[in-house]
Amino acid sequence: MAKFTVAEASDILGITKEAIYNRIRRGTLKSVTEAGVKHVVLEEEAKSSSAKFSQPKTIPQDDLYVELLKEQVGEFKALVKKLEEDKERLIAEKEALLVHSKEEVERIYKERDKQLKAILSLATRPLLEKTLPAKNETIDADFEELTPYEKELVGEPVPEEWINLGVSMQKKGISEKKQKKINTALVQKVGFCEDVREENGTLFIRRGKKLKELLGKS
Repeated sequence: MAKFTVAEASDILGITKEAIYNRIRRGTLKSVTEAGVKHVVLEEEAKSSSAKFSQPKTIPQDDLYVELLKEQVGEFKALVKKLEEDKERLIAEKEALLVHSKEEVERIYKERDKQLKAILSLATRPLLEKTLPAKNETIDADFEELTPYEKELVGEPVPEEWINLGVSMQKKGISEKKQKKINTALVQKVGFCEDVREENGTLFIRRGKKLKELLGKS
């Protein structure tokens, strides 16, 4: 028998150092440790094969290497599975977000629709001061029913609970520029503030409510 270092045994047997250590662990190769250095014990006939030093080395398909590859393949499969699950989860979250966004947009537009109609009605309504007959003129029997705003202009009684915003501001001597700003601000509260209402393009406020209070009320 003869002792060789792991590197020498690798050259003699034509296998890798890892294969040498693997065989030592399996007990198919004998080894001894001297001065902290591991030596491989080979039979004399194995020593005579040292002529392999000049021959190209071949690396066999070692069991350890195969097991390592199998382990890596398993890890890759697990990673691919996790990525697929994450992909499905992200797609589901995206679809849910799109549905929620669509519902939110529809809700906002529905809430704003009433305000928009009121604004358009005010913007397209002709000036009543130019179209209404004077108080002392006879109203045609076929004339359509007057709105509360028109009734107040011609002197007819209006419901006690509501007062015409335009007429009220005129009586208080509020400038036209300020009237427009107040109209614009209160139109946006139609449908949201119970003290403001709109009828045929005319704004009404609940009697007893102050403008300052309404303008600051959500």
